[in-house]
Parts: sequence; C-alpha cells; structure tokens
Amino acid sequence: MRIGIYLNEKSPEEGGGSTLLATIKKEILAAQTEDEFVICYNGRQSFPLKMTRDGFSYLNVDAVRPRAGILYRCAKKLKKMAAALLLRPLPPQKPALDLIADMERIDLFWITYPARVQVSVPYIYTIWDLGHRTVPYFPEVSRSPAWEWEARETAYQQMVYKASYIITGNERGKREILENYPMPGEKVRIVPFPVPAFCRGKEAAPEFALPAEYFFYPAQFWAHKNHIRIIQALAKLKDSYGLRPGVVFTGSDKGNKRYIQEQCRAYGVAEQVIFAGFVPDEVMKYLYTHAVAMVFASLMGPNNIPPIEAAFLGCPVIITNLEGHKEQMGDAALYFDGCDAGELAENMRLLLTDAAARSSLLQKERQLAEQFSGVDYFCEIRNIIEEFRPLRQTWG
Repeated sequence: MRIGIYLNEKSPEEGGGSTLLATIKKEILAAQTEDEFVICYNGRQSFPLKMTRDGFSYLNVDAVRPRAGILYRCAKKLKKMAAALLLRPLPPQKPALDLIADMERIDLFWITYPARVQVSVPYIYTIWDLGHRTVPYFPEVSRSPAWEWEARETAYQQMVYKASYIITGNERGKREILENYPMPGEKVRIVPFPVPAFCRGKEAAPEFALPAEYFFYPAQFWAHKNHIRIIQALAKLKDSYGLRPGVVFTGSDKGNKRYIQEQCRAYGVAEQVIFAGFVPDEVMKYLYTHAVAMVFASLMGPNNIPPIEAAFLGCPVIITNLEGHKEQMGDAALYFDGCDAGELAENMRLLLTDAAARSSLLQKERQLAEQFSGVDYFCEIRNIIEEFRPLRQTWG
C-alpha cells in the first residue's frame, strides 16, 4: 500500500529536525517495509510540488492547487463570472489531500497532528490532548488567534468521527477522547511516544555558562506550561533555605515569555534563570545529563515527551501530579500539585540536598527507561496498517 504521512511542517527540512518526526522517519527506514510512504507538508509556494529527500518522497500540499500568480487569479475570476451568468453555484473543489491521493495512489493517510483538513481517503488521526475541553481556561486554548476554543472544537468534531483510527499516547488520553467524543472504543488505539532520536546521539556543552547546580525545563512559553510555579519555587528555596540553584528554560516564546521574565524580577530570582531559547539537539542532551533534575510543570496532559527524554538520559524527573503523568512515570518521578510552589520547592530541595534520595529515584527511572527504549512508534502504526490492509483489498 501507499501511505501518506501528513506533517505539521512548513518545509521538508523542518520534518527532519522535529523531535518526534525525526524518530518516525528513522523507524520507517529501519523497518524495511514493502509499503511506500509519501510525506505531505504545508510548504506554501516556497517549495515545488514534489521532491525526493532522505529516501522519502515529499509532496507540498499547498502547491497542489497554486494560489498565486496572474493566471490563477484570472481563471478564478472567469469561473465566478461564468457561474453568475449561468445562475448556478460553482461546483466544490476537490480537497488538496484527495488530489494528492489521486496523484500518488494513496490508500491511507496518517495525519500526525490534530489537523483540520478535508479528505475522503481513509485516515489515521492523531490526538495529543484535549486541552480545550479539559483546561479551557488557558488563553492558548480559549482565545489564542491561532488555535482558539471554537477552532479546536470544530477540527475535532470534523475529524474524529470520520477517522478510520485514532491514536493517542496512553490510557488516560483514550479515556478523555471517549468521554468527550463518544465512539466505539476499539477505534482509539494507544501508541506510546518513543524515545526521540537525539537522545541516542552526541551531546555538546552550550555556549552560555551554566550554574554549578541547575534544574532544566524544556517547554515553549505557553501559560499551561506553568513556568511561574518554578519561579515561585526558586524564591521559596532562596528565602526559606538559602538555596540558590539555577534554572534553564529552553523553548520558543508563544506569548508568555515576557510575563515570566517580569515575574523573575519580581520574585528576585532573575539572576538564577537562563532563557536559552532554541538549542540544538546536542545541547539539549547535555542540559538533561548535567541537570540536578528536569522539572516538568505542565498543567496539561495526558502525557508528554520530555519526561521520556529525561528518564532515558538519567535525569531525575519532578512532574505535576496529573493522572496521565502518573500513568506515564509510575514511581520513577517526584510529583507535586501544579498550583503549589511550596510542594515543588520541597522536591527540588530534596534532590539538591539528599544524594541517597536522588540515587534511589534514578534507579527506578533506569527501569522505566528500559520500557521506554523498547517502544517502536512506527511498529504500532504498522500494526494498524496491517489491520487495514484486508479492508483496503475489498475495493479497486
């Protein structure tokens, strides 16, 4: 069969550098499957319709039906005029993914992110979270121009019921999907996140100076990432115990970075915090392996990739006590109420001052890391493809 993999990328280069998608590509190549894969991305008019790279065919969805140039504009205007003269509406255009399916003989699409697209070909749909329903108070899921509540809800209502299969990361995620969008349970499949490819690569020290002791948090600056709780915990460590560890934040600004920087100054911990922005994979690995711990303060589940990275790289994990996080990490992490900076501060203090406690946590984490390292993300997808294969054989 021919499988179309639809990515949330603007260029073919981005797909190779993305944490999860780089791993997917590597596993597909290692699987040596007879099925053929076509990678689809939204390259606007910056890239040609089709190119080959890294052993994959890439299709620019936006180039299927060009939307620029005088010829396109004239043709569109003539169609509208003809429709007006004939007093009948224009026939609907065929969706871009359906055109790609015709061109490339695609049997099944794997939509790797919660996209809203028009498509008639059977598809596997990926759901990371239902944050707009579970935590609707955060601005990024309620009033963000890019992904407000109504847009998210419309996308899911359109996509989930029509999907042939839905994949999510754990049991909690499956439960949330079925509670919010009732459907047969066997349609929703659990496909755990894999260990990202960079974790098995080289590491390199950053160009900026690191404190002797620091905590690490790799997260974009969204409100739900809860950076503020780490800032408050730093202040409590300083005021109550005289401890002044550093914190390294990596990740791009999604509108909340300035507020967090202001709060650093307000709480008197600005000198302890490094805003590193985007860092290369080699530096990311170094930051994990040399940190006192990774603090994952997110208030949105049901599971996430950084705890997997930390466990695999031998970095202790302090994480919010969400049900999905507990399912993901078991007893191999320290948990805290995401709204309680004091509880977080106590966990941070424990790992700063009690070597035996840190060693015990790492021992549990190593056992969990073995489970994570055995996850083959694409293998789970391939099982779905094999299940679909005899169904696809019923039509030409």
